Amino acid sequence: MFRSTISKKIRNFLGLRPSYFLIDFRKNNHSISDAFFWRTDNHFSTTFNFSDLLNIFFDIKGSNIDIIFFDKFGQFLKIIEFKDINYSKNLIIDKKLMNNIEDYGTFFIFHNTSSNFKSIIRNSCYTGYSYKNNLPSFVHGNLCSAMKDLENNKISYDIIGKSFFKTNKYFVQNYINSKKTEILIMNPTNNNLDLLINNQKYTLKTRNSRLIEVKSKIIEIESDCYLIRPIIFSYENTYLDVYHG
Repeated sequence: MFRSTISKKIRNFLGLRPSYFLIDFRKNNHSISDAFFWRTDNHFSTTFNFSDLLNIFFDIKGSNIDIIFFDKFGQFLKIIEFKDINYSKNLIIDKKLMNNIEDYGTFFIFHNTSSNFKSIIRNSCYTGYSYKNNLPSFVHGNLCSAMKDLENNKISYDIIGKSFFKTNKYFVQNYINSKKTEILIMNPTNNNLDLLINNQKYTLKTRNSRLIEVKSKIIEIESDCYLIRPIIFSYENTYLDVYHG
């Protein structure tokens, strides 16, 4: 009972052993995706490396993978389906793939199968960011943010736990000392989200993402989400280091 989604929402409301994720781990045949960021703005291109987890871990052949793209306003852009990827694949996300859009947004990856594998899988793959055609800097998935029920093909984008009575502080575990620093952050909930980033207020609508340049050496984020962390882009001239908090 305490592992169910409704139980976790009640616990979060009461502040009693709150849960970061509203996932019912008793369920089977679900595919969970982290929220990944794509960038084609300001001389960027993005590389995405992913694997066929159903084939690797459950020996399920013939499954396929969907990657769903959204813009920074949370609007659907496109879905790309992959079949028979032979364990792993690399996808280049550039302006051509994104219909000549020079911007940024989010994407999610889901596995599909009709087989009953009696488990939940999470794809937390690696995303690489190339700046001015230099070697990409890779970072693995940041935060699981969406879940697909493979039996009815329903996707939930609201699996992050929220507090009802207090704000939560999140500190990026790094002392920022680069010449330029940007963070990419998204709202993983189905409601508007108010954020304080180094005491500056931002409001993000559902599934909106925001690229913010920060000047402080310490990054502090306040919100009513129990866990919300950004991707950090640290620049030293043309050298780029990308990591999550």
